[in-house]
Amino acid sequence: MSRFDITTLGEAMLRLSVPAGQPLETMTGLEVHLGGAESNVCAALAALGRRCAWVSRLPDNALGRYVLRTLRAAGVDTSAVELAKDTRLGTYYVEFKAPPRATEVIYDRSGAAASDLTPETVAWEPLLDTRVLHLTGITPALSPGCCELVLAAAQRAKAGGVRVSFDVNYRSKLWSPEAARRHLETILPYVDLLFCGQEDARTVFGLEGTLRDVLGALHTLTPAEQVVLTQSHEGATTLLAGELVHVPAREVAVVDRLGAGDAFAAGVLDGYLDGDIYTGLHKGVALSALILAQHGDMLVTTPAELSAMLDSAALEGTSPRPNR
Repeated sequence: MSRFDITTLGEAMLRLSVPAGQPLETMTGLEVHLGGAESNVCAALAALGRRCAWVSRLPDNALGRYVLRTLRAAGVDTSAVELAKDTRLGTYYVEFKAPPRATEVIYDRSGAAASDLTPETVAWEPLLDTRVLHLTGITPALSPGCCELVLAAAQRAKAGGVRVSFDVNYRSKLWSPEAARRHLETILPYVDLLFCGQEDARTVFGLEGTLRDVLGALHTLTPAEQVVLTQSHEGATTLLAGELVHVPAREVAVVDRLGAGDAFAAGVLDGYLDGDIYTGLHKGVALSALILAQHGDMLVTTPAELSAMLDSAALEGTSPRPNR
């Protein structure tokens, strides 16, 4: 039996934000949260009772210990995280704005500790002692060493019989669409479950057309048994036995727009671990709604709360049962 249900690796960052409507340039105080796509997924799955581990590199100082304490409190195993002296923790600043203005994010992550991760330094044994290895397209964009690491992780997992989950998660502030496509196409052959946003499919892979067209084209890029196309506030779509299945997003009063994609991935992975991707899609949109209704990138929830969300969906006529 594997030690973990889900393992992942990536960068954690400090999120510093001002209240909605407050400009960063006139800030008088900042709220602090922990952010990071991979650690967000682990925290959400740990809240649902899954055994999760996060592997990374952090500065050996109070900020690094803050990250470890926060993730351990969320139920995530961090025993394979390397602490390094004379390094730094990346930060990002968030200015929430109401429409028609767009929320602004300013990153300060250059030279952060996690960017020095390489295949030679990572703790392979705990990383691969898992049922599913979850990776994202953010980590390979951090540095050449991180790019080599993510590819090596996917290759080693596949060779060892570990299923690989991959979220494209394109970040234009880290690399160009051309660089992303060139490197991600070397990873996709090892993926079993692929997440890709509709906009990322267009920007990175040049894929347009109907949802079926885009999903079909993504399936030509990867042997993944399952490809999930996310559509922001419209929900998500996949192909099940050749049938197009769409799960709409839940209506929610938005408190904080960050972390929804990671919460969605966690829900889908929870279903995937049970061999039920359809219910996983419903769990994903439910968890996305929950994270949008709270402050911070890391979801705080319980299995009971998720069950209540799924029950309410059933009452509204969108029950997680295939309608063939």
